[in-house]
Amino acid sequence: MDVLPVLKKKDLVIILILGEIVGLFGYAIVSAQPELSGLFVSLVPAAVLPVLFVLGVPLVALACLVLAFVLAKKINPIFFQMGKFAAVGFSNTSIDWGVFNLILAPIGFSTEKALSIVGINVPLYSIGKAISFAVATLNSFIWNRSWSFEKKGSHGVGKEAVVFYAFTAVGFLINVVVATVIAKLGPESKLFGGVIAPACATAVSMIWNFTAYKFFVFRPAASVQKENVS
Repeated sequence: MDVLPVLKKKDLVIILILGEIVGLFGYAIVSAQPELSGLFVSLVPAAVLPVLFVLGVPLVALACLVLAFVLAKKINPIFFQMGKFAAVGFSNTSIDWGVFNLILAPIGFSTEKALSIVGINVPLYSIGKAISFAVATLNSFIWNRSWSFEKKGSHGVGKEAVVFYAFTAVGFLINVVVATVIAKLGPESKLFGGVIAPACATAVSMIWNFTAYKFFVFRPAASVQKENVS
């Protein structure tokens, strides 16, 4: 049986940090996407846009975590863990998309451009997606281990890292394949290639990741599970 969660000061600090990551990279993504930038500017003044991302996003993240805590108290404790995982997931996504857009914005989002690696032509789109996903994955391991699933100390961290990256490798393949296939099927545009295709890939891989991390990678030790039941 899951233990009822406690909302700690540490949780509040971490959610604001993650919210800031989302805000900063979110602003970078919007700046790299003329269609998104035009949409936001049509809704709010351009001068307000940086403030909206830098200050507004962390506050929204804080409100969402509090909501997850309330749901955990009233319905099921897993809501709080899912809320923390979602917050980490949003930071991963913002880093993934932000790095991806920063890499490909100068050269375009075409899936036809390729780089020859040991005689194999690999699309630059896939290379950019792989790099951004790798950076986001490191962020995921750090925050999910220390916060979402609250593993203490460094004992077994090497084994956890191996298992984490093994499962994440599958998520990586899912992410890159889904993004590349959808990008090929859709129109060749910055918005579709840089936001919509990665969004679909992220949604699919996030389901895989939460299941794998909770039940296999960061699973509590048997002794802890017995204590929780008693």
